[in-house]
Amino acid sequence: MAVHNDLQSLSVEAIEEYLAVAECCVTTTKANGGIYGFPALLLLLCIVDALTVNSGGKEHSLQKVTSVVPMTDKQLKSLRAWYRNLLAHQAVIAPGTMLSTGDGPPIEFNSNGEPTYIRVIPFYQAVRALWETFDKSTLNPPVPAMKAPKTPMGVPSVHAPSIAGSNPTATVVSKARE
Repeated sequence: MAVHNDLQSLSVEAIEEYLAVAECCVTTTKANGGIYGFPALLLLLCIVDALTVNSGGKEHSLQKVTSVVPMTDKQLKSLRAWYRNLLAHQAVIAPGTMLSTGDGPPIEFNSNGEPTYIRVIPFYQAVRALWETFDKSTLNPPVPAMKAPKTPMGVPSVHAPSIAGSNPTATVVSKARE
């Protein structure tokens, strides 16, 4: 955690922290023998969403996932609705879908072409590989000024040993977007 002078470096640090926590989720065995698949998947989908939006893609489209698993727009919408949105907002995945720790392709599609089966560890490995090859200089978090406080927080006089955020003077939308 750190205080950043620009949103790009904050985004890089946040994504690296998400990946570190996702790694803990997929390498830690629970008492029942499973892994922490739900939080891992949610973090991984948040990373894909951030990479999509912060590199000029459509918000909440998850388009960058197609770099590791080819899929159609309809399949992307299902992935977002059945996994990302439900996990984030209701702590469930859609009925008729499944997660596993098994080997194989990260996402499997049923006979109708729907993404009904996610292998969490291979998906983690695919998203990590995507991040490792991603040109971080292209990250441009599009945070409009209206989504920032009118009176930004300064450094508090009393705070915990670690503090994170962006300076009030952090660059907001620093590069031209397509």
